[in-house]
Amino acid sequence: NQGDRNRWNLGDNGRWNRGYRDNDRGWNREWRRDQRYDWQAYRAYNRDYYRLPGYYNPYGYGYNYISFGIGAYLDDYYYSNEYWISDPYSYRLPAAYGGTRWVRYYNDVLLVNVNTGQVVDVIHNFFW
Repeated sequence: NQGDRNRWNLGDNGRWNRGYRDNDRGWNREWRRDQRYDWQAYRAYNRDYYRLPGYYNPYGYGYNYISFGIGAYLDDYYYSNEYWISDPYSYRLPAAYGGTRWVRYYNDVLLVNVNTGQVVDVIHNFFW
């Protein structure tokens, strides 16, 4: 429903979102406590692996970075397969399941439901 997409509030993280809760829609953010997915420690010793070429905004240079939060909806250009992270574990991210994919958005990594465009999980400043 388009009206639902327009009901935004300022979330606990200081970003605009839809008040998305951990138990909504089945994604569990407890993966962050699992040592297999300690991307911060892994990045500390593999810094160059997290340095990627410049990000190309699908709409071109006239569009700037927007900090997306959980619950935001993206245009499908932002999560097309050219932005997918094909091997999430190589960055110490858990596997995306069902209709979700980890995608690069500037220096952030977003878990996006590719059927709806809704952001399910976010790590800001993931890449250098």
